[in-house]
Amino acid sequence: MTGFITLCSGESRALPELLSWDVTHGFCSPCDCFEVSFLYSPEMLTTLEEAVCFKAVHEEETVFSGVVDELELSADAAGCAAVLRGRGMQALLLDNEAESADYTGAAADFILERHAAPWGVPDADCTGLEKVRASLSVGAGESCWSVIDKFAQFCAGVRPRFSPEGRLILDGERGGKVRKITAATPVSAQGFVQDRYGVISSALVKNRVLGREAAVDNTWFQALGGKCRRIVNVPRKTGFDAMRHTGTYQIRRSAEGFRTCTLTLPGLFAAFPGDTAELQDTPLGTDGRYLVWQSRCWADGQGAGTVLTLRTEGADG
Repeated sequence: MTGFITLCSGESRALPELLSWDVTHGFCSPCDCFEVSFLYSPEMLTTLEEAVCFKAVHEEETVFSGVVDELELSADAAGCAAVLRGRGMQALLLDNEAESADYTGAAADFILERHAAPWGVPDADCTGLEKVRASLSVGAGESCWSVIDKFAQFCAGVRPRFSPEGRLILDGERGGKVRKITAATPVSAQGFVQDRYGVISSALVKNRVLGREAAVDNTWFQALGGKCRRIVNVPRKTGFDAMRHTGTYQIRRSAEGFRTCTLTLPGLFAAFPGDTAELQDTPLGTDGRYLVWQSRCWADGQGAGTVLTLRTEGADG
């Protein structure tokens, strides 16, 4: 992998050969991140201090884009070394606060124009959201990322993420690739966890002012014997459809980590968040279709590889 930095002047520079590197992609919770190390000499100081963005390229493809947060220099008997650390492009939206506002019938383009483009995220893939119109409130102190995340997940029902090239993706899980992992795939390790704790079996959404309520059931979890009801109170202006959507949203979020499978593979950049992993004949027998939730890829003097975190909400994937 080769690293590049962009200086505050806009100039791009290639980093020296990397001694080690570690990059993580996910659904932006926590933020994507990177760390790279390389040999250092004093004449590099000014350039490194002016670095604001980082890009990584592997086999002529961009595999990470983000911002530089930290520069660390060290010297010992072995020589001088530098370490750059930072986050993905989501950092630009996390670090900027949104103004308080109430939106009615807002489209994706409008939300992005106000809360993404001004901070260095001008482009987004909103495939399938062209007809979505949302009403939401922005509270004091919320970040621009919070607004976009709220619009995407609560109003449009999709999880936002960033592509390796740094593009904001609002197409949910529809735009990823299908990755097949079979008995013939080199797998260094596999783990599996089923976590029932916190999964909601039913949500009772109540509008106390108007005396309305809507019940939403999580049928697949109830079929597994799940008993975990939540009561959610909503504002007076919330309509019945929005109340049911609120219940569905709460149930979906609670089930995100119900089944988690981890795979360690010797190959680099085996998959990215948003991809679908089809597991067949794996050592633990936990076969099925999983969403790639996180991908961590690393290389150092000891070796290299990719750790994939896979999730599925339902009992049968």
